[in-house]
Amino acid sequence: MNKNTLGSLAVVLVGVAAFGTMLAFYEQPTACPCNSSSSPNPWYPCIHNPCPKVTLTVQSYRINTPTNLTLNILNAGAFPKALIAYYVKDSTGVQFANSNWSGPTIPPAVAISINILIDGRAFTFQTGMSYTVTIVDSTYDQFAFTTS
Repeated sequence: MNKNTLGSLAVVLVGVAAFGTMLAFYEQPTACPCNSSSSPNPWYPCIHNPCPKVTLTVQSYRINTPTNLTLNILNAGAFPKALIAYYVKDSTGVQFANSNWSGPTIPPAVAISINILIDGRAFTFQTGMSYTVTIVDSTYDQFAFTTS
């Protein structure tokens, strides 16, 4: 074999070895966990797929007593939502807070009824009045609903 053939053969062998090494260590980019920007594997990029958004919607409401409002809430998202607090504000801006509430967990695609209780000191529920109910879940997302 002459020198030109050996040189070309060496270049081809190095190229094949490099390509084979890249294929051996190739890994698909991985998706990041929700609410995270770091990849589980630091050598490979992180694909930022949007995390599924959980949406709570009020299907109906009913004032039961001056201190009790029932909301029929649908979890239109893909994951269960654990409710941990609620705040009720009347049309004048007076607010009642229950920040230590052990509310229900709403499964995906399920509607449940929950009772919103207030103490009746700052204000009371009255038919025909407007109220804003803000519900907080275990990830501290807030969902505000207005009754009228």
